[in-house]
Amino acid sequence: MAVYYDVVLSSPFPNYDFFAHRMRELCGQLRLTTFVADKVWVDDFLQKLKQKEIAVRVLLDLSNSQTNPEDPYMMLAKAVKRQRGYVIDDPDVTCVVAHKALFHQIMLENRILVPETVIVSRKELDNFKITSEIKGQVGLPFVVKPAWGDSSIGVIVDGTSQYDLFKSAEQAPNSDAFLVQRQLKPQRLGSHAGWFRMFHIFGEVIPCWWNPTSYEYHLVTPAQSRYYNLAPLARIMRDIARVSRMKFFTSEICLDIDGNFYTVDYINADPDMNPQSFYTSGVPDEVVRHIVWLLVNEAMRFIMKGRGYFDVGLAGSDIDSYEYAQLELSRSRKSKAKGRG
Repeated sequence: MAVYYDVVLSSPFPNYDFFAHRMRELCGQLRLTTFVADKVWVDDFLQKLKQKEIAVRVLLDLSNSQTNPEDPYMMLAKAVKRQRGYVIDDPDVTCVVAHKALFHQIMLENRILVPETVIVSRKELDNFKITSEIKGQVGLPFVVKPAWGDSSIGVIVDGTSQYDLFKSAEQAPNSDAFLVQRQLKPQRLGSHAGWFRMFHIFGEVIPCWWNPTSYEYHLVTPAQSRYYNLAPLARIMRDIARVSRMKFFTSEICLDIDGNFYTVDYINADPDMNPQSFYTSGVPDEVVRHIVWLLVNEAMRFIMKGRGYFDVGLAGSDIDSYEYAQLELSRSRKSKAKGRG
């Protein structure tokens, strides 16, 4: 019989300890069994899952492995989905929306504002030229980014010619396409630039000021949101969630000097969870804690099938099975004691 884990976190990043500890702490309080499939354990965990020695009810996938189908984290996510576990987020959805060129078209079709963009496939690179017409469309300097990629690898923010496109292609060899985009100029809003890193978690939107140079976060306060008329940020994020079918992701949005909100980084499917108390470029600690709560609460909702945690008739976790076995053992001992008396 398979051993069930209620909540499994899959991530190769060792600096996610704060997030993992908060998750384990909260799951322990809710009597949910947990496991962290990090780079030490992921291969063994995947093997045992394939052999049906273990099973996973909810998998939180923070692995950044969308570009490689042979990656053990991607295989783990797909294996959990095949066994009817709940993967946050669905690996088949993530593979589509994480491709910036494909999702760029989806954004346009759904009238979500994005910068002026020219998409170049890798097959076109040898003969591609940044013409005066393209320069007129995207301006100078322009931004080059790989369609597949993360952590700013292959991103050129001050491109001027096709050689910057070649440089991006060299830095991101797994990307099959590249985006040449207009460089945005954010408005100044008090002491902040109008550039935002937005979190979306199961319909809830958390806005943060974001510095794309220093990578520093600051929470947007309700007063700031009202004063600077930032309500469109939440609407844009919910529109992105609707068209992407993603539950947990971040996006970058810029309030340009032309007065429009443009989505710049469309879908980041493995949001940074480093805490600000440990890293100057980290996410505010209260945001990390709240995200852990929302994720565990969603896992709880799935595991409990929408019923209350204290429902008597509810089929529980392995902890409940252990407790039931202990009660049976206690009753057996009492019966034997009575027999001897």
